[in-house]
This record gives sequence, C-alpha cells and structure tokens, in this order.
Amino acid sequence: MSEEGDPKRLVTVHLATSEFEAQTVAAILRDREIDVAVFGAAIQAFGLDGVGNRMLGGIPVQVRAEDLERAKSALRANKFLADSVDWDSVDVGDEDPQATSLGRKSAVDTVGALMVRAGRLAAVAILVLSTIAWVVQCA
Repeated sequence: MSEEGDPKRLVTVHLATSEFEAQTVAAILRDREIDVAVFGAAIQAFGLDGVGNRMLGGIPVQVRAEDLERAKSALRANKFLADSVDWDSVDVGDEDPQATSLGRKSAVDTVGALMVRAGRLAAVAILVLSTIAWVVQCA
C-alpha cells in the first residue's frame, strides 16, 4: 500500500457517472501525457455497474499524486475549450437513426420512472402517517 506522502500513489481526480464519461476524461488526460487509471471494468467485474457505481459515488478516474494539479489544470483547460465550441454549428453529417433511437424513451423506461415516483410517494406517505401515529400515541 502507498503511504500518504508517496507521490506515486493514485488519487482520484474525477468521479464519472458512466464508463463513457470516465474514458473521455482519461483521454483528455492521456492527451496531456498524464498517466491515468480508470476503474470502470473493475466495478463491472463485481457486478456493480449501473446503479452500483452510483452507490459507490461513480467510476474513479485516478492519476498519480504528483500529477494531480497538472491533471486538474488539463481538465479545466478542456472545459474552457469545450464550452467555447458552438456545437449547433458543427456539421456532424447525416443523423444516425440508431443513435436517434437511443434517445427515445421506451415504455419500460416510462413505467420504471412511474414506479420510482410511486415508491417515493409511498415512502413519504408512510413517514407522514408514522409520524402522525407517533404523535397521537404520545399525546
């Protein structure tokens, strides 16, 4: 195990919400010749991808401690460049029907979202009713 002061130890520079985001951040850092490690595959190997990686806080993108400030600087510079691009004016060619279909919500997604909302509503209702029952019992 690396000690706290070891400049070669890995530190998290970013917690990504998806494997795509993690690999994009890693590509930015590698472009600046910064060694980077992405642990999305390790999370998937334990069956914790999707909901599991959100419970863990995300997919860690790590660099050596000695490269942390340079990595943060590279990500800040990239954000500035990305924000300066007018993506509406970029010609990306013809629309890909498969990519367009990925953006559409299916009936399963809609039902799933409704079930999540119903579950949250039920949890709030149980909490409120339990509180009322407790107050009445104490009175």
